[in-house]
Amino acid sequence: MPLTLNLNPWRTTIKKPTPSSKKLIPLEEAGQKAAEIYAAPEPPVHGRIIGLDCHPDTYTAAVFKGSTPHDARKLCERDKLSLESLLTWVAKEFTSEDLFLLEAGSNSFEIYRRLLALGLRAVVLESCHVGQRAKTYADNDKMAAARMVRVYLAGDAPCVWVPDPKTCERRELLHAHQSAVAAHTAAVNTLKSYLGMFAIRPGSRGLQLERTRKWVLQQRDWLPLQRELLAIYFAQLDSQAQRRKQLTGLIAQEVSAEPLMLRCMKLLGIGMINAFALLAIIGDVRRFERPEKLVAYIGLNPGQRQSGAGKNIKIGIGKRGRGDLRHLLIQGSQAVLKMGRNTPLGKWGWKLFARKGHRNIAVAAVARKLVVQVWHLLSGNPPVTLESNKSLALKLQKLAVALGASLRVQLGLPSNLKQCILELQQRILSPSST
Repeated sequence: MPLTLNLNPWRTTIKKPTPSSKKLIPLEEAGQKAAEIYAAPEPPVHGRIIGLDCHPDTYTAAVFKGSTPHDARKLCERDKLSLESLLTWVAKEFTSEDLFLLEAGSNSFEIYRRLLALGLRAVVLESCHVGQRAKTYADNDKMAAARMVRVYLAGDAPCVWVPDPKTCERRELLHAHQSAVAAHTAAVNTLKSYLGMFAIRPGSRGLQLERTRKWVLQQRDWLPLQRELLAIYFAQLDSQAQRRKQLTGLIAQEVSAEPLMLRCMKLLGIGMINAFALLAIIGDVRRFERPEKLVAYIGLNPGQRQSGAGKNIKIGIGKRGRGDLRHLLIQGSQAVLKMGRNTPLGKWGWKLFARKGHRNIAVAAVARKLVVQVWHLLSGNPPVTLESNKSLALKLQKLAVALGASLRVQLGLPSNLKQCILELQQRILSPSST
């Protein structure tokens, strides 16, 4: 059964108004009234608290009893458990009255779901809050498991949202695509670096084209071993390009089948990849009751360090939040500014650039406005920073080309490119997309 978070005044670190009922309605049932909730549930009255330190191969558990850091007692601990032995142990020893604590990590969501499947309660704590309490002079898995419990009882560790399976699927695809883009870029740079050793500069020639490769071979008398190296570099480039193309096609399938993603493409600076990344990272926008919370989640809100009358340091957006989505939105805002004063948002960005004197400030500010528009669009409110019909048609054309003619037919779209664009436009305007 899904975990229901019970907010209570005992935890004062995060304040969130809740309905009069003590039991929080799950997100699936709450509808638009639900919002992002980080507060952890209160300690179990009759149950135990179990901190789980999860690694890829081993798991360590520390079992506590108590409701505050002062009266917490360690009952037992288990170290170096395999996944099978961990699940067997918890199924035998614990009930739904107990509460399992996990630190956000690579496999924490999977362990969380397996615990729920056993009828147990679990929450995933933010790793940054738990990690701040680590001892610098000594640390091990047993101490880490116990530390989760003590940080939780102190009220210093908020929870993270556990994404649903569809959102997890999309996040995995996004991560694979970003890895493929990085690997493809590295393959291109490796080949260019090798050619640069011989003062050969391809310029604007496409390295994936056969005529470019013939041109490279004609530039000098290559030795046999050098020809073998060139063949390896070209094969590596082809392999990474094919991998990137396949993953881009999978993203195109998701976007063409999801009306909300298509609607996001109506916004300035949001193309196919950005629209997919937004839904993959955000998941259910009802987690965020205000657009400012979404901006902070992505990490586009400027930081500040202020103390007294003499210290007031502005540190910019920094490296907080979801960097995987933030850098895509920064690229989108760069595209908006490149369009110049053709759009109201671009005009506002250039005015801010002229006033502040730094382009990066204007780029981050435009990205923030894009996020606010995304929040309103996903929440059912009409956005204002929309693309022109011509720009939207170009975006949809790129989407249709990424799908390919055969795949368009399989997805129920016309094989003809122009008709496919019209069909995608109809999907955007259809009532079901709202």
